Amino acid sequence: MKTNKMMTVKTFAFAATMALGLSACSERVETPTTPTTPAAAPVVKTRLAAFEGEGLALEGENTVNDLRACLFVDGTLTKVYNAQSPADGNFDLQLDRHAGTLYVVANTEGLVDLDALQGRSISESEWLKLSVAMKDAAPARFFSGSVSLDEMPNSQTEIPVTLRRGLVRFDLRLRTAGVASVSGITLRNAAQSAYLFPVEGELSPAGVERRDAAASITEPLTQDTPAVFYAYEQQNDGLEVVVEAVIDGQPKTLTKSLGCDLERNKIYTLTVRKDVIDVSLDLTFDEWEEGSDTELTPLRR
Repeated sequence: MKTNKMMTVKTFAFAATMALGLSACSERVETPTTPTTPAAAPVVKTRLAAFEGEGLALEGENTVNDLRACLFVDGTLTKVYNAQSPADGNFDLQLDRHAGTLYVVANTEGLVDLDALQGRSISESEWLKLSVAMKDAAPARFFSGSVSLDEMPNSQTEIPVTLRRGLVRFDLRLRTAGVASVSGITLRNAAQSAYLFPVEGELSPAGVERRDAAASITEPLTQDTPAVFYAYEQQNDGLEVVVEAVIDGQPKTLTKSLGCDLERNKIYTLTVRKDVIDVSLDLTFDEWEEGSDTELTPLRR
Protein backbone atom coordinates (compact mmCIF):
# COMPACT_ATOMS: atom_id res chain seq x y z
CA MET A 1 0.00 0.00 0.00
CA LYS A 2 2.83 2.41 0.78
CA THR A 3 4.41 1.72 -2.56
CA ASN A 4 1.23 2.59 -4.44
CA LYS A 5 0.86 5.82 -2.48
CA MET A 6 4.45 6.84 -3.29
CA MET A 7 3.92 6.12 -6.98
CA THR A 8 0.73 8.18 -6.99
CA VAL A 9 2.55 11.18 -5.49
CA LYS A 10 5.41 10.89 -7.98
CA THR A 11 3.00 10.56 -10.86
CA PHE A 12 1.16 13.68 -9.76
CA ALA A 13 4.40 15.64 -9.40
CA PHE A 14 5.54 14.58 -12.86
CA ALA A 15 2.24 15.60 -14.45
CA ALA A 16 2.33 18.97 -12.70
CA THR A 17 5.87 19.58 -13.92
CA MET A 18 4.90 18.74 -17.50
CA ALA A 19 1.88 21.05 -17.32
CA LEU A 20 4.01 23.95 -16.14
CA GLY A 21 6.53 23.28 -18.88
CA LEU A 22 3.89 23.23 -21.59
CA SER A 23 2.36 26.43 -20.24
CA ALA A 24 5.73 28.19 -20.36
CA CYS A 25 6.30 26.99 -23.92
CA SER A 26 2.91 28.27 -24.99
CA GLU A 27 3.74 31.68 -23.56
CA ARG A 28 6.99 31.82 -25.52
CA VAL A 29 5.47 30.89 -28.89
CA GLU A 30 4.79 34.04 -30.96
CA THR A 31 1.88 34.17 -33.37
CA PRO A 32 3.32 34.59 -36.89
CA THR A 33 2.39 37.92 -38.48
CA THR A 34 1.92 38.69 -42.14
CA PRO A 35 4.15 41.59 -43.22
CA THR A 36 2.16 44.60 -44.44
CA THR A 37 3.14 46.42 -47.61
CA PRO A 38 2.74 50.20 -47.45
CA ALA A 39 -0.04 51.46 -49.70
CA ALA A 40 1.33 52.77 -52.97
CA ALA A 41 1.07 56.53 -53.45
CA PRO A 42 -1.59 57.50 -56.00
CA VAL A 43 -0.42 58.64 -59.43
CA VAL A 44 -2.53 61.01 -61.52
CA LYS A 45 -2.70 60.13 -65.22
CA THR A 46 -3.76 63.12 -67.32
CA ARG A 47 -5.36 62.93 -70.74
CA LEU A 48 -6.94 65.51 -73.01
CA ALA A 49 -10.58 65.35 -74.08
CA ALA A 50 -10.75 64.42 -77.75
CA PHE A 51 -12.70 65.98 -80.60
CA GLU A 52 -16.18 64.87 -81.63
CA GLY A 53 -17.71 64.60 -85.08
CA GLU A 54 -15.93 66.58 -87.75
CA GLY A 55 -13.60 68.39 -85.37
CA LEU A 56 -9.96 67.37 -85.70
CA ALA A 57 -7.02 68.31 -83.53
CA LEU A 58 -4.63 70.66 -85.23
CA GLU A 59 -0.89 70.82 -84.78
CA GLY A 60 -0.10 72.60 -81.54
CA GLU A 61 -3.59 72.36 -80.05
CA ASN A 62 -2.56 69.60 -77.64
CA THR A 63 0.79 71.13 -76.73
CA VAL A 64 1.41 71.72 -73.04
CA ASN A 65 4.10 74.02 -71.68
CA ASP A 66 3.48 73.40 -68.00
CA LEU A 67 1.18 71.22 -65.89
CA ARG A 68 0.45 71.69 -62.18
CA ALA A 69 -2.14 70.59 -59.66
CA CYS A 70 -3.66 71.99 -56.48
CA LEU A 71 -4.93 69.76 -53.68
CA PHE A 72 -7.75 71.07 -51.52
CA VAL A 73 -8.51 69.29 -48.25
CA ASP A 74 -11.43 70.44 -46.11
CA GLY A 75 -11.92 73.42 -48.45
CA THR A 76 -8.37 74.81 -48.18
CA LEU A 77 -5.41 74.68 -50.57
CA THR A 78 -2.91 72.38 -48.86
CA LYS A 79 -0.36 71.56 -51.55
CA VAL A 80 0.73 72.44 -55.09
CA TYR A 81 2.18 69.69 -57.28
CA ASN A 82 4.40 70.18 -60.32
CA ALA A 83 4.38 67.57 -63.09
CA GLN A 84 7.50 66.59 -64.94
CA SER A 85 7.24 65.48 -68.56
CA PRO A 86 8.68 61.96 -68.76
CA ALA A 87 10.24 60.40 -71.83
CA ASP A 88 6.99 58.81 -72.97
CA GLY A 89 5.29 62.20 -73.23
CA ASN A 90 2.66 61.49 -70.58
CA PHE A 91 2.27 63.95 -67.74
CA ASP A 92 1.98 62.12 -64.42
CA LEU A 93 1.58 63.60 -60.96
CA GLN A 94 2.83 61.70 -57.92
CA LEU A 95 0.61 62.42 -54.93
CA ASP A 96 1.46 61.80 -51.29
CA ARG A 97 -2.06 61.44 -49.96
CA HIS A 98 -5.41 60.04 -51.00
CA ALA A 99 -7.80 62.72 -49.76
CA GLY A 100 -9.46 65.93 -50.86
CA THR A 101 -10.14 67.32 -54.34
CA LEU A 102 -7.38 67.69 -56.89
CA TYR A 103 -7.54 70.42 -59.53
CA VAL A 104 -5.18 70.10 -62.50
CA VAL A 105 -4.28 73.02 -64.76
CA ALA A 106 -2.03 73.33 -67.81
CA ASN A 107 -0.53 76.28 -69.70
CA THR A 108 -1.27 78.73 -66.87
CA GLU A 109 2.29 79.88 -66.21
CA GLY A 110 2.31 83.66 -65.90
CA LEU A 111 -1.48 83.68 -65.61
CA VAL A 112 -2.09 82.13 -62.18
CA ASP A 113 0.46 82.27 -59.33
CA LEU A 114 -0.23 78.99 -57.56
CA ASP A 115 2.61 79.37 -55.07
CA ALA A 116 1.25 82.72 -53.90
CA LEU A 117 -2.21 81.22 -53.54
CA GLN A 118 -0.82 78.40 -51.41
CA GLY A 119 1.03 80.91 -49.27
CA ARG A 120 -2.20 82.54 -48.21
CA SER A 121 -4.15 79.26 -47.96
CA ILE A 122 -6.79 80.22 -50.48
CA SER A 123 -10.19 78.62 -49.97
CA GLU A 124 -11.77 76.28 -52.49
CA SER A 125 -14.65 78.69 -53.09
CA GLU A 126 -12.17 81.47 -53.95
CA TRP A 127 -10.23 79.11 -56.18
CA LEU A 128 -13.29 78.23 -58.22
CA LYS A 129 -13.88 81.91 -58.95
CA LEU A 130 -10.40 82.56 -60.36
CA SER A 131 -10.27 83.76 -63.95
CA VAL A 132 -7.69 83.73 -66.73
CA ALA A 133 -6.93 86.90 -68.68
CA MET A 134 -5.60 87.36 -72.21
CA LYS A 135 -2.02 86.36 -73.01
CA ASP A 136 -0.11 88.24 -75.70
CA ALA A 137 -3.39 89.92 -76.75
CA ALA A 138 -5.02 86.53 -77.41
CA PRO A 139 -6.98 84.00 -75.35
CA ALA A 140 -4.65 81.69 -73.42
CA ARG A 141 -4.76 78.07 -74.56
CA PHE A 142 -5.16 76.60 -71.10
CA PHE A 143 -6.62 73.29 -69.92
CA SER A 144 -8.24 72.29 -66.64
CA GLY A 145 -9.75 69.26 -64.96
CA SER A 146 -10.49 67.95 -61.47
CA VAL A 147 -11.07 64.75 -59.52
CA SER A 148 -12.43 63.97 -56.05
CA LEU A 149 -9.98 61.68 -54.26
CA ASP A 150 -12.41 61.23 -51.38
CA GLU A 151 -14.80 59.39 -53.68
CA MET A 152 -12.20 56.82 -54.69
CA PRO A 153 -11.04 53.80 -52.68
CA ASN A 154 -7.58 54.02 -51.13
CA SER A 155 -6.61 50.94 -53.10
CA GLN A 156 -6.95 52.85 -56.39
CA THR A 157 -3.46 54.05 -57.16
CA GLU A 158 -4.00 55.31 -60.73
CA ILE A 159 -6.18 58.41 -60.77
CA PRO A 160 -7.45 59.42 -64.25
CA VAL A 161 -8.05 63.11 -64.95
CA THR A 162 -9.41 64.37 -68.26
CA LEU A 163 -8.45 67.94 -69.10
CA ARG A 164 -10.71 70.17 -71.15
CA ARG A 165 -9.78 73.25 -73.14
CA GLY A 166 -10.81 76.57 -71.69
CA LEU A 167 -11.39 77.93 -75.21
CA VAL A 168 -13.91 77.74 -77.98
CA ARG A 169 -12.71 77.42 -81.57
CA PHE A 170 -14.23 78.87 -84.72
CA ASP A 171 -13.89 77.08 -88.05
CA LEU A 172 -14.88 78.50 -91.43
CA ARG A 173 -16.86 76.60 -94.05
CA LEU A 174 -17.64 77.93 -97.53
CA ARG A 175 -20.75 76.59 -99.25
CA THR A 176 -21.34 78.84 -102.23
CA ALA A 177 -22.55 78.29 -105.76
CA GLY A 178 -19.95 80.72 -107.13
CA VAL A 179 -16.45 81.90 -106.23
CA ALA A 180 -16.04 83.14 -102.65
CA SER A 181 -13.29 84.38 -100.38
CA VAL A 182 -13.22 85.67 -96.79
CA SER A 183 -10.85 88.44 -95.78
CA GLY A 184 -12.06 89.26 -92.29
CA ILE A 185 -13.87 87.72 -89.31
CA THR A 186 -14.71 89.67 -86.16
CA LEU A 187 -16.39 88.57 -82.94
CA ARG A 188 -18.03 91.64 -81.46
CA ASN A 189 -18.25 92.11 -77.68
CA ALA A 190 -15.89 89.22 -76.95
CA ALA A 191 -15.06 88.56 -73.29
CA GLN A 192 -11.43 89.22 -72.36
CA SER A 193 -11.25 86.69 -69.53
CA ALA A 194 -12.78 83.38 -68.47
CA TYR A 195 -13.05 81.23 -65.37
CA LEU A 196 -10.18 78.84 -64.80
CA PHE A 197 -12.71 76.08 -64.06
CA PRO A 198 -16.33 75.89 -65.22
CA VAL A 199 -18.76 77.62 -62.86
CA GLU A 200 -22.21 76.12 -62.93
CA GLY A 201 -24.78 78.58 -64.30
CA GLU A 202 -22.17 81.28 -64.89
CA LEU A 203 -19.98 81.34 -68.00
CA SER A 204 -18.34 84.76 -67.57
CA PRO A 205 -16.78 86.47 -64.55
CA ALA A 206 -18.76 89.37 -63.08
CA GLY A 207 -17.90 92.66 -64.77
CA VAL A 208 -15.86 90.97 -67.50
CA GLU A 209 -14.27 93.37 -70.00
CA ARG A 210 -15.50 93.01 -73.59
CA ARG A 211 -13.91 94.07 -76.84
CA ASP A 212 -14.14 93.22 -80.53
CA ALA A 213 -11.81 90.37 -81.46
CA ALA A 214 -10.62 90.01 -85.05
CA ALA A 215 -9.17 86.93 -86.70
CA SER A 216 -5.65 87.19 -88.09
CA ILE A 217 -6.12 86.59 -91.82
CA THR A 218 -3.13 87.50 -93.99
CA GLU A 219 -4.48 86.09 -97.26
CA PRO A 220 -8.18 85.80 -98.23
CA LEU A 221 -9.56 82.37 -97.39
CA THR A 222 -10.99 80.54 -100.39
CA GLN A 223 -11.65 77.11 -98.85
CA ASP A 224 -12.80 75.51 -95.61
CA THR A 225 -10.42 76.60 -92.87
CA PRO A 226 -10.25 75.27 -89.30
CA ALA A 227 -9.33 77.46 -86.32
CA VAL A 228 -9.78 80.84 -87.96
CA PHE A 229 -9.83 82.21 -84.41
CA TYR A 230 -10.27 81.29 -80.76
CA ALA A 231 -12.29 82.91 -77.99
CA TYR A 232 -12.98 82.37 -74.32
CA GLU A 233 -16.05 80.64 -73.00
CA GLN A 234 -18.63 83.36 -72.31
CA GLN A 235 -22.21 84.27 -71.84
CA ASN A 236 -23.97 85.82 -74.80
CA ASP A 237 -23.94 89.53 -74.04
CA GLY A 238 -24.50 91.07 -77.46
CA LEU A 239 -22.23 88.61 -79.26
CA GLU A 240 -22.12 89.04 -83.03
CA VAL A 241 -19.99 87.57 -85.78
CA VAL A 242 -19.10 89.77 -88.76
CA VAL A 243 -17.63 88.18 -91.89
CA GLU A 244 -16.12 90.27 -94.68
CA ALA A 245 -16.38 88.28 -97.93
CA VAL A 246 -16.21 88.66 -101.68
CA ILE A 247 -18.68 86.45 -103.53
CA ASP A 248 -18.69 86.35 -107.32
CA GLY A 249 -16.71 89.58 -107.34
CA GLN A 250 -19.15 91.39 -105.04
CA PRO A 251 -18.00 92.49 -101.53
CA LYS A 252 -20.36 91.35 -98.80
CA THR A 253 -20.53 92.06 -95.08
CA LEU A 254 -22.37 89.23 -93.34
CA THR A 255 -23.46 89.75 -89.74
CA LYS A 256 -24.83 87.06 -87.44
CA SER A 257 -26.15 87.66 -83.93
CA LEU A 258 -25.31 84.57 -81.92
CA GLY A 259 -28.34 82.90 -80.44
CA CYS A 260 -26.37 80.98 -77.82
CA ASP A 261 -23.64 81.21 -75.23
CA LEU A 262 -20.11 80.13 -76.13
CA GLU A 263 -19.14 77.07 -74.10
CA ARG A 264 -15.60 75.88 -73.54
CA ASN A 265 -14.23 72.91 -75.40
CA LYS A 266 -16.52 73.34 -78.41
CA ILE A 267 -15.94 74.03 -82.08
CA TYR A 268 -18.28 76.59 -83.62
CA THR A 269 -18.50 76.47 -87.41
CA LEU A 270 -19.22 79.60 -89.40
CA THR A 271 -20.76 78.64 -92.76
CA VAL A 272 -21.00 81.15 -95.59
CA ARG A 273 -23.77 79.99 -97.92
CA LYS A 274 -24.87 81.23 -101.33
CA ASP A 275 -27.41 79.80 -103.68
CA VAL A 276 -28.72 81.48 -106.83
CA ILE A 277 -30.84 83.87 -104.75
CA ASP A 278 -29.38 84.58 -101.34
CA VAL A 279 -26.20 84.77 -99.28
CA SER A 280 -26.29 83.81 -95.60
CA LEU A 281 -24.13 83.08 -92.59
CA ASP A 282 -24.92 80.07 -90.41
CA LEU A 283 -23.47 78.92 -87.09
CA THR A 284 -23.24 75.36 -85.78
CA PHE A 285 -21.00 73.68 -83.24
CA ASP A 286 -19.28 70.38 -82.38
CA GLU A 287 -18.00 69.52 -78.92
CA TRP A 288 -14.37 68.72 -78.18
CA GLU A 289 -15.46 66.57 -75.26
CA GLU A 290 -16.65 63.19 -76.45
CA GLY A 291 -14.64 60.40 -77.99
CA SER A 292 -11.55 58.58 -76.80
CA ASP A 293 -9.08 60.69 -74.89
CA THR A 294 -5.75 61.60 -76.40
CA GLU A 295 -2.38 62.31 -74.89
CA LEU A 296 -1.09 65.75 -74.17
CA THR A 297 1.93 66.78 -76.20
CA PRO A 298 4.79 68.23 -74.15
CA LEU A 299 6.45 71.30 -75.55
CA ARG A 300 9.89 70.39 -76.88
CA ARG A 301 12.35 73.05 -75.79
